[in-house]
Amino acid sequence: YMIIIGDVLSGSTSAGIHHPGVLEGWFGAHWWNGRFFVLLVTTLAIFAPLASLKRIDSLKFTSASSVGLAVVFLVITVGITVFKLISGTISMPRLLPDVYDLTSFFKLFAVVPVFVTAYICHYNVHSIDNELEDNTRIKAVV
Repeated sequence: YMIIIGDVLSGSTSAGIHHPGVLEGWFGAHWWNGRFFVLLVTTLAIFAPLASLKRIDSLKFTSASSVGLAVVFLVITVGITVFKLISGTISMPRLLPDVYDLTSFFKLFAVVPVFVTAYICHYNVHSIDNELEDNTRIKAVV
C-alpha cells in the first residue's frame, strides 16, 4: 500500500521519464510533495492511529471504505478499457514477460513483495477469528 500511495500522491520516475503524482499535478513540485515526506505523513497520520486500536473490529468501517474504493477503482479501470477498446487505441497485452537481458530478468522479482504480503497475512486469519463475536462470520473475512 505504501508503494501505491507513494506512486499516486508523489509520482515516480522510471527509465528517465518522470510521472507526476496527484500532489505535484495539483500544486507543482515542492519539498512537501516528495515521496519521503508523503509516506512519512501517511504513516504518522493514518497508519499509526489505525495500528494503535485495541480491537481489530474497530477497523470494520475502514475496511468497508477500502473495499468501496477498490470497487470504484475497478469501475474506472473497466470504463477506461471499454472506451479504449471502442476507440481502437488499446494494444494486445503480452502474455509472457519480455526477458532480453539480466536486468529485465531481475525485474521479474518485483512481485516478491506481493507474495510476502500474502504470506504474512494468511496466518492472521486465526487472530481475526478470535476477535470476532460471531465465529461463523470468518468465512466472510477469508
